[in-house]
Amino acid sequence: MRLLLALAALAALAGCGGDSASVPAPTAPATTAPAAESTTADAWSGTTLDGETLTLGDFRGRPVLVNVWSSW
Repeated sequence: MRLLLALAALAALAGCGGDSASVPAPTAPATTAPAAESTTADAWSGTTLDGETLTLGDFRGRPVLVNVWSSW
């Protein structure tokens, strides 16, 4: 069992090394500009787990983090 774990660890570490010269240098984005300070978010609404309607406007003036994810 220990031999199997050691071989698995060596196989995992084998992919970690390499020549850094083969990695392409990062490139700057084509054209990006910071958003204007007056930029506002689009109107958004959703339903809470309690069935109440929640809108983004309810949080005006407060920082909001919207975490959107998918299972695909």
